[in-house]
Amino acid sequence: MTDKKAKILVVEDDDDVRRAIGLWLAGSGYAVVEAGDGQAGLDLTRREKPEAVLLDLRLPVLDGFEVLAALAREGGQPPPVIVISGQDEIAGVIQAFRMGAADYLQKPILSFDLLGHALEAVLERRMLSRAVRLAEMRYFNLVQNLPLLVFVLDASGNLAFINKFCRSLLGYSRGEALTEQDWLLTRVHPDDRQRVDELLRRSFSPRERARTEECRLLHKNGATIHALLRAIPSARAGGDGQAPAIEGIVVDITDRVELERFVVQEEKLKTLGAISAEVAHEIRNPLFSIAGFAHRLQARLPENREAAIILSEARRLEDILDRISTYLHPVDLRPRQCALNAIVSAAVDFLAPEFSARDVSAQARLAAGLPDLQLDPDLLTQVVTSLLRYAARRLPEGGQVSLTSSRHARFVHLDVAFAAAAPIPEPELVFLPFLEGEERSGLPLSHRIVKNMGGSLTFSQIAGEAVFTVQFPLGPLTEPLPPAEDPDWDGDEDDAGPAPGGGTA
Repeated sequence: MTDKKAKILVVEDDDDVRRAIGLWLAGSGYAVVEAGDGQAGLDLTRREKPEAVLLDLRLPVLDGFEVLAALAREGGQPPPVIVISGQDEIAGVIQAFRMGAADYLQKPILSFDLLGHALEAVLERRMLSRAVRLAEMRYFNLVQNLPLLVFVLDASGNLAFINKFCRSLLGYSRGEALTEQDWLLTRVHPDDRQRVDELLRRSFSPRERARTEECRLLHKNGATIHALLRAIPSARAGGDGQAPAIEGIVVDITDRVELERFVVQEEKLKTLGAISAEVAHEIRNPLFSIAGFAHRLQARLPENREAAIILSEARRLEDILDRISTYLHPVDLRPRQCALNAIVSAAVDFLAPEFSARDVSAQARLAAGLPDLQLDPDLLTQVVTSLLRYAARRLPEGGQVSLTSSRHARFVHLDVAFAAAAPIPEPELVFLPFLEGEERSGLPLSHRIVKNMGGSLTFSQIAGEAVFTVQFPLGPLTEPLPPAEDPDWDGDEDDAGPAPGGGTA
């Protein structure tokens, strides 16, 4: 049923015909607006916003065809137009429909019932069209503002749609993502790319079920994002001649992964501390007895090699116990507001002559807008310097260390990455105080400093690349997650675009 309160504009230069139509419309419950020429009718359409227009084709000033053309040029959603004209040439009827007329009635109108049916039909179509557009707009806005990535891939593997969360998640605007070839796959970490590529290829089959893979994505600033990627074969693919497609979502789980890593690191440190303290306590007393015995034996038999060896090993064991004691001792912190990027830049500048002498270099990719940290800047500088020196000693001639700072949710990160000349042996032991050697001397202390400042320091070695990762929480981990920071969240320059499934906003 249509609303009989709808406003109808009658554009007719014949006064008698216009009044007759107006009286019938008013008697049928419609609100009526009248115009005697095409220009007046066009002006009233813009001002009164009628729900439908009854338009004569032969009009003064502007004829009906010119009115139809003007309405089409204005775009938007012009009201439906029912042409009522005495023209009986078929060419005029065809032209009116081509120019956007919704229906055509010939004058004289022999039955106003025919006009009533035509009017109710166009008003009902308009109402349904509005409902569809509103539903599409709501759907599009919902998809755009979801706190996860929504995408559609075409048969060539390129994006047909992506929502604007791509800027929050990966630092790219929708326009950048949609215009780059293979954008989604190139954002996947190289070590995970083959696995994700196979998942996507399988998902182009409409008979394939939806599948989920955990993978890593690369932010525009170089940071690693841990994610769940779910690929859903399109239900429309393969039907009605449509090309295969994939609809999918990406859920950011970086905060969960980092929090788990942080908690595991804390538990390892607690366990290591307890074991180290117990070992140091149990060894120190018998060690003193052995060392004392070795001293007396060497005094009585100066030429005895066995006594010298025992004494040397006892001293070495004492050094290890001293390192354990230092490792377990709390660090004297003097925290104040400091900027991670400034500390990294200062460390790189400080080591530049040393790096040049070794024929290696350092490149810093520092994320803008990182919040200040409440830490000890001197000790943090010592940590960064130690990590850089360790990396430089492991680099081949001409090698490079990459430093990348980033923020994700409640953590600030610094990654120190380098391709070592040879694999680092026993990487799981690099932070322990038991191993000797100048190149390892700064790592246990760095680990202890970061731990005492409330952060974590980890090391990984994958496919020839070694990475130290320093991370600090921005606040207590029991606080609720802060809202996503996206300067374009409400104003992305390319918000408009096709919604998933082919609709438009």
